Amino acid sequence: MNRTHRRAFGLPLAVVACSLALSAQSAVVEPRVGIEFKPPKGWTELPGGGDRHATVRLFAGPRALVGKEDVQHTPILRVMFFDKGGDASKDKIDDLPRMTAYRSLEDFALRGLGIKDATKAADKAGALEFQRVSGKNAARSVYGAAFAVDGAEAAVCFEVLTQHLDKLKKELDATITSVAVIARTPEPRIDPPWVTDADWSKKDLAARNATRKAWSEGAVARTTKNAGPTYKPSKSKHWSVLSAADPAFTKKAIAAAEVMRAWIAAKLPELAKEPMPAVLRVFDSKDHYNAYLTTVTETREYDQRLRELHFVNDPDNGGSGGYGMLFRAVMWHAFDDLDDQVLPALPRWLDNGIWEFLRSSQCDGKKVEFASSDTEKGRMAWYPQNNQEIPALWHLIEESLQKSPEDGKNEDPWAYTPDCARVIRWWLLNDGMKAFDKPNLFVDYVRALGKAHAETGPDPMLDVGSGILTDDENKKRNKGQYAWRDALLVKINTLVLAIGEPKWREANEKWGAFNKSFK
Repeated sequence: MNRTHRRAFGLPLAVVACSLALSAQSAVVEPRVGIEFKPPKGWTELPGGGDRHATVRLFAGPRALVGKEDVQHTPILRVMFFDKGGDASKDKIDDLPRMTAYRSLEDFALRGLGIKDATKAADKAGALEFQRVSGKNAARSVYGAAFAVDGAEAAVCFEVLTQHLDKLKKELDATITSVAVIARTPEPRIDPPWVTDADWSKKDLAARNATRKAWSEGAVARTTKNAGPTYKPSKSKHWSVLSAADPAFTKKAIAAAEVMRAWIAAKLPELAKEPMPAVLRVFDSKDHYNAYLTTVTETREYDQRLRELHFVNDPDNGGSGGYGMLFRAVMWHAFDDLDDQVLPALPRWLDNGIWEFLRSSQCDGKKVEFASSDTEKGRMAWYPQNNQEIPALWHLIEESLQKSPEDGKNEDPWAYTPDCARVIRWWLLNDGMKAFDKPNLFVDYVRALGKAHAETGPDPMLDVGSGILTDDENKKRNKGQYAWRDALLVKINTLVLAIGEPKWREANEKWGAFNKSFK
C-alpha cells in the first residue's frame, strides 16, 4: 500500500553482542510442534502463526543489529512444524510461484527466504539425532536444525545478519542442542471463513457477519490461550488486551484506543454498530514489531486474519502525539467489522490519506485531536505559494495523477498522501460531504469498497509469493494486480460518486475554497 515502515538504528555492536551473549532460558514445552527447547536468555516471544502457518512459536533478540550499509535486522528464532505431504507441482502456477505450505526447513530457506545454497548435514546432541540446516544470502543467514516428529518435521531456525553469525553461534548452538522430542499434540488450525468458503463473497452480508462473529470469538480465545509469557492479558471495553509494555503505557494505550473508538461511534455510528471480538496487542519494542512483520504478509496496523490491532511502545514517537498507529488500527478494525471485503479493497488514495490524516493525532486520554502534520500543511501551502492549482478532487479520488505503471514495474510510493489526508479532513471534520449532497458519503464509500470487492472477486495475484521473484515474475505479478485494482476502483467510484459534471465542478470549487481558508 505504499506505506514505509521506518526502522530505527540499533545500539553499538559491542553493546548488542554483550547483551546476546547470555545463557539459555528455562525450557519451553511446545506440544503443538512436539519438542521442548530453551530460547536464548533475554529473547522475547512474539506472536507465532506466520510464515504460511509453519512458525508456531517466534522469538526475537533484545534489539535490532546494524549490518552493512546500515541494514537493520533483529535476530529471530522460529519454532516450526512442517506437515507431511504437500505437492511441489503446485508451487508454481502460470509461471508464478505460489504461497503453498512449506514442506521442510530446507524448503522454507529456499522459497521463504531466498537462500538457494542451504546445506543439510546429519548431527546429534546426546542420543538425539537431527539435521543441521544452514545457508546465507546477500545479507542474512539461516542457522537451524530439523527433527523427525510423528513422521513429519519439527525445526528450530535462527535468522540473523550474516556478519553477526559467528558472534552468536555459541548462543544459537545452546538452543539447538537443548531440543528434546516430546509427545506431539496437534492443534487444528481454523482459518477465517472467507479463506475456506469458495462461495463466501456471494453470501448475504448479514449472514457473513454472523458467521464471522462466531469465528472471531474462537480466534480471540485461541490467541489469548496461546499468548505466551511475554504478553500480559487484560480486558478493555471493546478488546481483549495482550501487552508486553509496562502497566502505565498499557493503560494509556487502552484509554486512547477507547477514545478513538468512541469518536468513531459518535461521528460514524454505522461503523461501530456491530463490534466483533478482537485483540489489542501492544508491542514493547519497534524492533520486535518489525521482526514480527517479517513473518507475515499483512503489514497493516490491523490484521483481519488474526483479529488483532497492533500498537508499539516507541520512545521515539511517544507523548500525546504518538497515537497515529493505534488510531489507524482502530479505524481499520471498524472497517473490518462492517464488511470483511473492505480492507482488501482500499484504494491508494484512501489508504494513504487515512494514514496521514491520523499520523499526528493527539490524545489526552479523554478526547482526540486530529492535528494536521507539518507535511500536510506544507504541501497544501506549496500550491498557492508557487501559483499552482491544488489537485482536483476527482483526480485524487480516481488516482489519475499517478496511474499504475503499464510495464509492470514496481510503482513509486504514493505521491499525494498529504493531499488525500486533506480530503479526509474535509470530509470528516468539516463540510466536505455536504458538497456532494451526501451527508453519509464516507460510510457510503466504505460500504462500496466491500460491495465492489465482493462483485469483482479477490486480487488474482493474492497467493503469489512476493518476496522472491525474478524481474519477469515480478512484472507479471504487478500487471495482474494493477489491472485488478484499477478495475475495482472504477466500480467503487461508480457506485458512490457517479455525479454529473456540474455537481462535480461545484464540489471541486468548495474543495478549493476550503483549502484557501483552512488554518
